[in-house]
Amino acid sequence: MSLTGQPSKKPLLHGKRAIVIDDMGAAVAIGRNMLMSLGAKQVDTANDYQSAFILLARKKYDLVLCDFNLGTGLNGQQLLRDLRHIDRLSYTTLFIVVSAERTKDIVLGTIECEPDGYIAKPFTQADFIQRITRLVEQQVAFETFNKALDNKQYAEAFAEADRISADHPKYRNLALRKKAGTLYELKRYDGALVQFDKALEKHPLTWAQIGRARCIAELGDTAQAIEEFEAIIKNNGLAVPAIDSLATCQLREGRKKEAQATVVKAISLSPMSIERQRWLGELSMDIGELETAVKANRSVLRLAQGTLKESVKQYQTFSRSLRKAIEEETDSKVIGERIREGRQIIKEGLKKFENEESLKANDTLYRALDKFKQGDSEETIAIIDAAIERHKELLAEEPSLIIDIAETKLLAGDRPGAEAMLRKLIADHKDNKPLVDQAQSILDIPLSHHQRVLITEKNRQGKHQYDNGDYEQALSSFREALNLYPQHPSINLNAIQATLKLIESGQRSEKAIHEALGYLNASVPLESDHPEYKRKEAFEKYLHKRAKA
Repeated sequence: MSLTGQPSKKPLLHGKRAIVIDDMGAAVAIGRNMLMSLGAKQVDTANDYQSAFILLARKKYDLVLCDFNLGTGLNGQQLLRDLRHIDRLSYTTLFIVVSAERTKDIVLGTIECEPDGYIAKPFTQADFIQRITRLVEQQVAFETFNKALDNKQYAEAFAEADRISADHPKYRNLALRKKAGTLYELKRYDGALVQFDKALEKHPLTWAQIGRARCIAELGDTAQAIEEFEAIIKNNGLAVPAIDSLATCQLREGRKKEAQATVVKAISLSPMSIERQRWLGELSMDIGELETAVKANRSVLRLAQGTLKESVKQYQTFSRSLRKAIEEETDSKVIGERIREGRQIIKEGLKKFENEESLKANDTLYRALDKFKQGDSEETIAIIDAAIERHKELLAEEPSLIIDIAETKLLAGDRPGAEAMLRKLIADHKDNKPLVDQAQSILDIPLSHHQRVLITEKNRQGKHQYDNGDYEQALSSFREALNLYPQHPSINLNAIQATLKLIESGQRSEKAIHEALGYLNASVPLESDHPEYKRKEAFEKYLHKRAKA
């Protein structure tokens, strides 16, 4: 009770539990004192990622005040992502990032993680109190909404968002954003689109424009979504989420090279995302940009180090990309340096993931590659055969390693051994389509990874041109692919199909049937279980019948 007889106003953080995370002891003390002065019931402290993660995973806090830099390369952005990854951060918890960083990549990366608040250093106590007050008041306004989300009571949450939007004009856009975002996460795209459009009625809000375009993409109109994402990026070149979504849409249209270039653009703005770097590594491998893949996968290892997301697979992926780059390298000095780098990284991985057989197998692949680059194919094959015997159980558990081993055998000249491994892999894992497709692509094009990528891309271009009705250009693309590997079954059959369309449209005479027969004869014989067997049989019957007519 105050001297006037009126009830005393409770302090801002009355009864709240908070935690201050900073690698600087003085900053921890200052942060703790400021929160205590605002009435916090309890303020825990942590000075690094690991201790903070343990506390946050075990306890429920009302407020988290986290510095961006947490020492040893780790940061508050990674902590926030990891806590969300294991679903250990309540919607009612206020997570505030504090940072003295001003660089574009760090600021954008932090904003991308969508903390509840961001406070730039340096700040006065008055500035701090003003910012915290605004954020706490906002959190109080959304308390019922957030509790409903925690309990997965979505109907109640949406009704509360509507009430906030109607009763509190200053929170209208935030209520719309939260409701729309939740609907989107629940894959209720029609409903989410309505909310994003509502938010756009008065102002061209970038987040709402991005959300709208994403909904349009998920509802099936990829072309319209691409148009909207490109317009957003033109008006706001720092809209990284729009750039990511544009890449996703480009992939859906089969424009893998354009998608990779778009991801490169996103990374140039915000390079601290593990997921984005992993994506770039994957796309770059697919289109044959091996150096970009190596760089991206190296970044994944660096960014994931010491976090919840660090995994054995990241070491395997990096090793595969580096080995493919080494295969194409001709400078013996560079080859030696890269093999040493690869083996050193495997060694570091084994310190963290002790006795991990897959990493030991990857080290063996480096040793085999080293021997091959020295011109000793016989020793290369011997090393690989010994590894197959030694890692039998591992290969049964992780069949993707069979691909790496078979490719090394192929590289060293043991094509029969490689093909036998790949055929068995296909027979044993019929239900694993990505694995089967990968194995089949090597069987169809028993060349280096780089050459396979070039041939596959030419075939993709030809198929796209065919679908657009440009049969002459499609045939030209198929021919370019066949110049690199004349025996490819699918591409020869594609060339036949394009030739028949040209005859049908009157652009080629009936004599072109003999050209089509040439493609048929160039294709390698196919086993009855090959995915193109029935198609080839059908073309063979049709062409021979038509040639006799």
